[in-house]
Amino acid sequence: MSSAQLVALPAPMCAPEPEIGDELRELEEACRALEAHTLSANTRRAYEKAWRSFSGFCDIYGLDAVPAHPETVRWYVAWMSTQFDEEGLPRFALATVRQHLAGIADRHLQEGHLDPTGHRAVSDLVRGLAKLRATRPRRKYPLLLDDVLRIVGAMEHDVYPAGISAARDTAALWLGFAGALRRSEAAALRLNSLELHLIDGIHVRVGQSKTDQANALPNVVVLPYGSRPATCTPCALHRWIALLRISEKGDPQECRRAMMAQLFAYQLDEHVCGAQGGAGLITNADLTSGTALLRATYRNRKSARIHAGGVTGDALHTMLLSRMSEAGMNPSDYGFHSLRAGHVTQARRNGASTEEIMRAGRWQKAETVNVYDREWNPAARNSVMRLGL
Repeated sequence: MSSAQLVALPAPMCAPEPEIGDELRELEEACRALEAHTLSANTRRAYEKAWRSFSGFCDIYGLDAVPAHPETVRWYVAWMSTQFDEEGLPRFALATVRQHLAGIADRHLQEGHLDPTGHRAVSDLVRGLAKLRATRPRRKYPLLLDDVLRIVGAMEHDVYPAGISAARDTAALWLGFAGALRRSEAAALRLNSLELHLIDGIHVRVGQSKTDQANALPNVVVLPYGSRPATCTPCALHRWIALLRISEKGDPQECRRAMMAQLFAYQLDEHVCGAQGGAGLITNADLTSGTALLRATYRNRKSARIHAGGVTGDALHTMLLSRMSEAGMNPSDYGFHSLRAGHVTQARRNGASTEEIMRAGRWQKAETVNVYDREWNPAARNSVMRLGL
């Protein structure tokens, strides 16, 4: 079939556009503003990239990109399947292929056309590609409790200015491990996301997240007091937020002296969160601001400065790999998600049920938790352990 013989799917009949006044024009602007929030920013960028790739493919071969014929989409899928990088690896992973098809579908539906990617010929092609590339997904290795302690222990906590970033990074690591937070969730936290709780430790409201973009699901994460200061997430957050409060002082010299005193006075061998009945370094009055919790820091050999802007999820990922290297660990198979995976693995090894883990990590399906369980703790709940061997 030549490109000239391809006939695009017809568009649905559109109602004639009525004459509208100023008020209806304002409503139309409001509609467009709402439509801009139907997809996350990351998804929108991915769809735009996918559309640029598809439209470029159509330009090369003289095909209509919109409305596109299903045969055109089939050829595009086949083209993606034949693209390889310099090392001979596929340029387009199966997930990327599906993402590109979703971007093509989204553009067609937005412009009032039928979705060409839903055709049986296209779905069969993708199914065949999936079988051809039937490889196991590469998951990040989990970081267990002892691993986190090793990373934290390698930091310079009692030295200025290195102790400033050490305090922040320690808080971030425990948020990822104890709170089972994704890196995007940890980076998005604000001071007013936290609430000190006399009995539980700290309550964290995660808010909008990867799997809850409508911000409608239960989102409270509990960070309990640790049995010892070194494993106490509230202590780590008290230390970091106390430094944030000091950084807001106007005089740079006064700020520097106060930070040094803070670092020298409170080390990892004593609770500073009120777990043993004393006063913590901060109170709920220090958690009313909507500013970022995990903020970017700048330091040289003599001084440090805490910025007002927050870190990104990518920065947290890079930080973890760097800290692992400093602790003498190979970071090649790890990432910030290793802390979330470590939460599941460590909790299961310590006897936690699937329901308990789902509640802590805000998972909606038990199967998601069981993936971590089977991958990293295969002896748990396994009848082979009861054979009397």
